[in-house]
Amino acid sequence: MQQLIITRLLFLLIVSSPYFVIAQSGNLIPNSSFESYNALPDDLAQAPKCISSWKIPNLAGSGEYYHSSCVTKKAGTHKNHFGSQTPRTGNAYMGLCVTKKFREYLQVELNDSLIKDKQYKIVIFISCADKTGLGTIDEFNVLFSEKSFFIPKNENLLEPPKVKFIGEFKNKKEWIELSTIYTAEGSERFMTFGSFPYIENGVTHGKIKGIAKYAHYYIDDASITLINNDGPLTQDGFIEEVSVPVTSLDYVLGEIYVFDNLLFESGESELLPNDYPELENLLQFLELNSELKLLITGHTDNVGTAELNKKLSYDRANALKLYLIEKGIDKNSILIEGKGDTIPLSHNDSEEGRKINRRVEISIML
Repeated sequence: MQQLIITRLLFLLIVSSPYFVIAQSGNLIPNSSFESYNALPDDLAQAPKCISSWKIPNLAGSGEYYHSSCVTKKAGTHKNHFGSQTPRTGNAYMGLCVTKKFREYLQVELNDSLIKDKQYKIVIFISCADKTGLGTIDEFNVLFSEKSFFIPKNENLLEPPKVKFIGEFKNKKEWIELSTIYTAEGSERFMTFGSFPYIENGVTHGKIKGIAKYAHYYIDDASITLINNDGPLTQDGFIEEVSVPVTSLDYVLGEIYVFDNLLFESGESELLPNDYPELENLLQFLELNSELKLLITGHTDNVGTAELNKKLSYDRANALKLYLIEKGIDKNSILIEGKGDTIPLSHNDSEEGRKINRRVEISIML
C-alpha cells in the first residue's frame, strides 16, 4: 500500500500521557495540484463549477480551470485562451486574471488548522501566460483566515498580507516556485492566494506592468507542510513527554527537517569532524530507500552581503552532499540549493536568532 508516510524506520514511542500522540504530516492543502474536478470546462470562466475543494472568493471574476482532457481549446493546457503551458504535474492547473478593475483569487479550506507558533513551509508554483500583449505583476500574496469569506464586486483585498512573494515573475516557459516559511498564529483554517493591491508605507503593491494593464497567471502544485523539527504533537497542539529509546527517524515525504547541529567554522563551509547521529539515521534511511531523492538546502544569517551568503549557503549544502557521497550514497540522488539569508526562521537582531537561521535543511522527494 502506497502511503506518503514512509515507515521503513520507526520510532519506538512510550507515551505516558493519556492523550493520543499525532502529528500534522504531509500537505495540508486538499486537491493541491487541481487534479480532482466536478466537471470539465467547455468555455472560459467556469472554474467555480469545475474545481473540487477550491473556490473563487470574489464576485467579479470566475477564474479559469485548465485540463488536458478539455474538448474546448479555450480551456486546455497545451493551448488555451491565454496561451499554453504544460502542467507542472498531472493534467491540470488553475488560472487567475489580474486587471485594473478587478483581481481573481483562489481560496481553500486546509485539512487542519495551523498550530500556534509552529513553522510551516508554503510552496506555490506559478507561470506567466504567454499570450501577446499580457502584462506582468511583481508580487503575489497569501492571506490566512479563520473562516471563509467573499469579496464584493468591484472590491479587492487591500489589507497588507503577512505572506509576500516579491520578484520578477516574467517566466512564460517554466514554472516559478514561490516558497517561504510562515509562523502560525493558531487560528488559520482557510488560505486565500492572489495578488493584493494593498498600500503600505505609502507604496501601492501588486501593480500591473505593461501597456494592457492586464495579466494572467497559471497556478499549480500548492502545498503547506509543517516543519518537523521539534517533536510530536498532541491533538491540541502541545508537546507530550515521550520516551524514545531508538533515535532512528521516520522521514515523511515532502516535509522539511532542520539539521541545526552541524558544525561549521564561522564564515566557512567545511563540515567539522564530529559525531552526527542524525546523519547516521539519514544514511540508514537512504540506504533502505535508494529509489528516493534528497534535497539539501543551505541557509545563513544576514551577516555579510547577499551574494556571499547565497554562495556560503550553497557550499554548506554541498559539504553535506559530499559527506553523504563519501558514505556511499549515489550522488545522482542528491540535489542541493543555497537560499542565503532569504528565508529566516528567526530575527537576525540577536546571536540566538542568527544561530537559528544558520542551518541546513533536508527534504525527501520521489
